[in-house]
Amino acid sequence: MFGGYDNTAFDTLDHDKHRMRREPWNPYFSKQSVSRLQPLLIQAVVNKLCDRLAEHQAAEKVVFMTHAYACLTADIISEYAFPQGYTYLDQPAFDSKHYEAWMALSKISHTLKQFGWLYPMLEAMPLWVTKYTSPETYLILQLANHLHQQTLDIEKSRGKTEYKELTARPSMIESFLDSNLPKSEKSATRIAGEASIAIGAGTLTSSHALKHATYHILANPKIHERLMIDLEKAIPDPNNPPNLRELENIPYLVAILYEALRNFHGVSHRLQRICPDQPIKYKEWNIPPGTPVSMTSLHIHNDPDIFPDPYTFRPERWLPLQTEGQRLQKYLVSFGKGTRQCVGMELGKAEILTALANIFRRFGRDMRLFDTERKRDIDVEYDVFNPMPSRESKDLRVLFEKR
Repeated sequence: MFGGYDNTAFDTLDHDKHRMRREPWNPYFSKQSVSRLQPLLIQAVVNKLCDRLAEHQAAEKVVFMTHAYACLTADIISEYAFPQGYTYLDQPAFDSKHYEAWMALSKISHTLKQFGWLYPMLEAMPLWVTKYTSPETYLILQLANHLHQQTLDIEKSRGKTEYKELTARPSMIESFLDSNLPKSEKSATRIAGEASIAIGAGTLTSSHALKHATYHILANPKIHERLMIDLEKAIPDPNNPPNLRELENIPYLVAILYEALRNFHGVSHRLQRICPDQPIKYKEWNIPPGTPVSMTSLHIHNDPDIFPDPYTFRPERWLPLQTEGQRLQKYLVSFGKGTRQCVGMELGKAEILTALANIFRRFGRDMRLFDTERKRDIDVEYDVFNPMPSRESKDLRVLFEKR
């Protein structure tokens, strides 16, 4: 997809090899693992974000929420991937460079897909040449080199006493190195590639979902008020936030999660699937084995036969969760489906629930949209693997008013 092939689980075509490469991911991103780490990791990073938002509120500064959310999600997934995360939220301002680097890769994805030789060629060029010939690619390669060096540092240091004292818990990189994968699958280049996929996907998807959810909550007074009433009832003390299981017992919050996932679509590009050894029967057609089949998630999420009035943000369509919510979930393909489904789905949902609950419980009565229009800044206008708003977009901007 991005010029790479057969280096990570994401770009592995062979089904058996994909299963082998995905195996080390599964326990680390399971529902149980995410629930265990939610209060220790996700909640801690969300608390940092709330501290930064409080500073912006005191200074009456407008917040570019996509960048704020990208700092949040990058800090969480980098803490997952490496012994120490990027700590973007320790900085007073919301860093945008890392987000722009991943979006730069996304924006050239169509070109890289059609010309598979292009990315390896750019990768082989000296960085100083790439910096002037393709600034977007330079950002990507700089990030890739950083991830590769981090992986090498972990390999060299992980047996030392000082390293064990510095790192309180195992990281995803270490779990890969300790896995049952063959030695040939544990090279620094390949493991760094897996980390790159995790950090890129983990940064963009959840931050975009949070952006859409935040806009639609603030743009719809009835949704905003109902959410605030439910959060104030479920979380009497905003300084004593609930755990993930308790958040999942707030039906309207969960309904907003599902509607945001439907509305922002996840990946907008057509993700190909191949049945290697038998034909696929679709209506009156027989699709031969080995034929790539693909469809964009927009065709499902915007289907009025499944989701009536699909362009209206209506969390109520998912209620009650036990009946209507369960029925509709089979049509929610933001994370894909089947054996190639996004392994980080549970982490993404936990991030979104935790962030929305904490931010709106603390600041929800004080948040206002600032020069943000749905058609220009929010709705999907074009596809670069990730769904994109209009090229004239000014981003989602929110003012946190002083009390």
